[in-house]
Amino acid sequence: MDLKRLIKYSRKYLKLNLLGSILCIAAVIAALNIPVITKDIVDRVLLGGEFDLMGKLILTLFGLTVIRIATEYSRTYIFEHTSQRVLYDFRSDLYRKLQQQSFSYYDTVRTGTLMNRLVGDLQSVRQLLNSGYVSLFEGLFRIVSTLVMMISFSPSLTLALVLIVPVTYFAMRAMSKQLRPAYRQVRESFENLSSSVQENLTGIRVVKAFGREDYEKDRFNEISSEWNQNNIAAADIRSVYIPVRRLIEGFSTVIILLLGGYLVMQGQITIGTLFAFNTYVVMLAGPIQEASHLVNLWENAKASLEKVFELMDEEIVLTNKPDALPMPSCRGEVEFRNVDFSYGEQPVLKNINFKMEPGTTTAIMGSTGSGKSTIINLIARFYDVTGGEVLVDGINVKDYDYNELRKNIGIVFQETLLFSDTIANNIAFAVPDATDEQVEQAAKIADAHNFILDMPEGYDTVIGERGIGLSGGQRQRIAIARAILANPKILILDDATSSVDMETEHEIQQTLKQLMDNRTTLIVAHRISSVKDADQIIVLDEGRIVEQGTHDELLELRGKYYQTFIEQYREYKDGAGSLKLVSGGME
Repeated sequence: MDLKRLIKYSRKYLKLNLLGSILCIAAVIAALNIPVITKDIVDRVLLGGEFDLMGKLILTLFGLTVIRIATEYSRTYIFEHTSQRVLYDFRSDLYRKLQQQSFSYYDTVRTGTLMNRLVGDLQSVRQLLNSGYVSLFEGLFRIVSTLVMMISFSPSLTLALVLIVPVTYFAMRAMSKQLRPAYRQVRESFENLSSSVQENLTGIRVVKAFGREDYEKDRFNEISSEWNQNNIAAADIRSVYIPVRRLIEGFSTVIILLLGGYLVMQGQITIGTLFAFNTYVVMLAGPIQEASHLVNLWENAKASLEKVFELMDEEIVLTNKPDALPMPSCRGEVEFRNVDFSYGEQPVLKNINFKMEPGTTTAIMGSTGSGKSTIINLIARFYDVTGGEVLVDGINVKDYDYNELRKNIGIVFQETLLFSDTIANNIAFAVPDATDEQVEQAAKIADAHNFILDMPEGYDTVIGERGIGLSGGQRQRIAIARAILANPKILILDDATSSVDMETEHEIQQTLKQLMDNRTTLIVAHRISSVKDADQIIVLDEGRIVEQGTHDELLELRGKYYQTFIEQYREYKDGAGSLKLVSGGME
């Protein structure tokens, strides 16, 4: 089944594959005629004395050799290019499938595993399409045509050799059965190794900060050893069959020498015929020897195909309805009605109800694990609710085309993700056709323009992976500029200032105020200073709304918000205008 699905990708290049196959046949035919010429050279020229034929036969031999070389080069060129094109199409479909998957899928899959599917596994498949197809098609044609030529030269010698073929077949079949599970283990251990390396390099600063280099080295060596042992186990299986193959080849040579010599002495065949027949045996041995390589290639590729198609067949949990609504304009009204949500069997949100009016600011506070980030994910429909509904402009988010919905939502995440690209391209990520002037204007509003100009290439400076080389405040300002340029009607700030110092936080908050003008804004934060000016503040605890109101109203309640305020500012006095924010430096 996997092979049939793979062949579908090759049908697009059917004409090129047919041309390559014709060239394979031409190369074999040219090779098959070379022993015929050598037979005539031995029998007619060297033994028969027809020396005037030597020049003609040598020229013919040279011509056949040129044809063989040219056709083999051409078919290799064609199959190499077609296999690369098939690989490109295959990888493109696989990557598109990954882009369609929701957050819930990536919650359970390791990045290293996906990288191995896209690179390592697909490369194994490409090798099957290229050298595997050539070995199979050309090998089969070579075996059949060579046997025909051998029969025409000496049926008795051919019959003696054919009796050995079943032995070779059963040996290859036995090897195939043993190699299949061995290669599956090789692929799985390689995935573990890839994931381990990817995770370690991503978290290298944490590793060094805690002095865990030796631990990580030992863990890597353990996983690497497992991969190494699985490779050795597969190699051991292949190695067992090498002496078996050599034994079969040696036995074939003995038969030719004994029986062939006898037939020459009996006058049934000529020395030239025996010489040519021996050449055909060598030609026949080639594809038979390749059979073990082909089995090895097939089992390796099959293990990879199983992994790749397993990924391709993963259900896409979050999809658009057939009649999904476009979203040409958005007022920015957001409402949660009786919303419940669970990650698997773990409840996260319970009966959440609140409404964000267009142009207003709502803040959400709560302890870690209270469900703050989940609310963000539900508004943008990164997940679907377990119960209740989330509405934007009075319409359930499930009824919108989620791409249209997300174009009207801008998110500045707590962990700022910048790509290894120019600063300009990072800012224009959501609006790729933005002009240089628009990019610069967004950067100016985000107060990022000046430090960008101070960089070596200005806006064309390529920043490191995940924004390495920039300070936390600089990364955050670029992320804000990205959101400004996207010009969303709904703005979500996911603890956008938690990773910067108080001074930088104050500066960024001033920038954010410009961004929040005339937008419906949701602020998720831990700091009172980030949420105190919101039109409404929602306090979550264990997935439920426990408090809701303005800053002053919540302080009067003397509940969780008040406790957080006291913890952060250490002093509070009742009465109008009697707030004293000691740690924040304001009174």
